[in-house]
Amino acid sequence: MRRFSIFIVVLVISAQWTSSVSADAVISGPACVIDGNTLQIGGKVKNHNCWGGIDVRLHGSISPKSNEMCTDTVGKTWDCGKKAKDALTRMIRQHSISCFHIDGEFEDGVPIVTCISGRLDLAREMVVIGLSKSLHDQNKRYELEERDAKRAKRGLWK
Repeated sequence: MRRFSIFIVVLVISAQWTSSVSADAVISGPACVIDGNTLQIGGKVKNHNCWGGIDVRLHGSISPKSNEMCTDTVGKTWDCGKKAKDALTRMIRQHSISCFHIDGEFEDGVPIVTCISGRLDLAREMVVIGLSKSLHDQNKRYELEERDAKRAKRGLWK
């Protein structure tokens, strides 16, 4: 009887440990785009805003905020924040999103994640099209993609 009790205790503890690890490691579901670098997973859209889900930020890249304006090399101002948000929205439109939590969070408590839509790494694709920059201080994850976008004068590099 004592062995059976120990077995049950071990089983309950391991079940709780396993479920908490997997719940913290993967966030998936329908996504709503907040800006070119921030998504909300599992929420809904109400009055053109995301609500009720979990906010996440893409790991390894940074995009302009939704209302940010940029200036190109000839001095012309353009709505780069809106373009980044629209591009990310198009990428996720017809695919389920799975986001994998990376150690650490931003100061505002938003998890840093790698998100996959279909077969696309969303942060990488945003850097490839030139609407995000690689975060050089954290890693060199998308450095080559950024270099190619600069060379081709795509997005932020035009």
